[in-house]
Amino acid sequence: MAIEEKSKVLENQLKTSPEDTQQVASESSKEAAAQVEWRKVKKPILTLLLCAFVFLTGCATVMTGKYQNIPVTSEPPGIKVRSCTGVSLTTPGSFELVCNKDYTLFAEYSGCEPQQKELKHKLQGSFWTNTLIWGVTSGAVDLASGASDELLPKKVHFDFTSAGQAAASRQYSYLESNSDTAEEVRFAILNELAKKGMTKEELIASLGKPDLIDQEGESEVFVYNNLKIQRYYLKDGILTGTVSRQQKWSRLTP
Repeated sequence: MAIEEKSKVLENQLKTSPEDTQQVASESSKEAAAQVEWRKVKKPILTLLLCAFVFLTGCATVMTGKYQNIPVTSEPPGIKVRSCTGVSLTTPGSFELVCNKDYTLFAEYSGCEPQQKELKHKLQGSFWTNTLIWGVTSGAVDLASGASDELLPKKVHFDFTSAGQAAASRQYSYLESNSDTAEEVRFAILNELAKKGMTKEELIASLGKPDLIDQEGESEVFVYNNLKIQRYYLKDGILTGTVSRQQKWSRLTP
């Protein structure tokens, strides 16, 4: 009996062996097909992940880039303007400049004294927001590329009319006589801007003599009728704030 039972078991194994073999082969075939499909989708997925990493680690670089176009105009048009980099243009035109460097622009017009304007770079107001959102790596990438900064002013105008020449002469004369003027104030004067902390004399060098001098409380007020910012408030001879024609007070940023 033992021999007969062994024969039956062996017979059953021989009968089922081809089916088992076919099942194993089918499973192996499915596994191979799955591996092929994974290879097809793996590369696009890795590419998308890499693109996402680049975007997240350089948000400002993607959105603004490390270069900035600075439009340059003049009165009259057709003036030759040269950058300190050696590149020139004829107005109207624009310079494409790296955002994290300072520049000086020189303009010449026949029969007139040359004029110059300065461009200063500063950290964009959105830099810290982007860094908080996207992380320190993003901030580091933007700082390294220069995309974290912006150039000011964002556009430049040279005025060779009689009024423009008089303004330029006033600015250069003051700066030549006051060579110790702070760099930030010098920049403001050359671009006819007001800056908190300016002295009365520096404000006049930048904007010219006011049309009216008023008094409000302890503040002396310079009124300019031809400017967007009309009233400039000085306390003890130091500029503290402004009021525009829309009566909006501003304390001015340093």
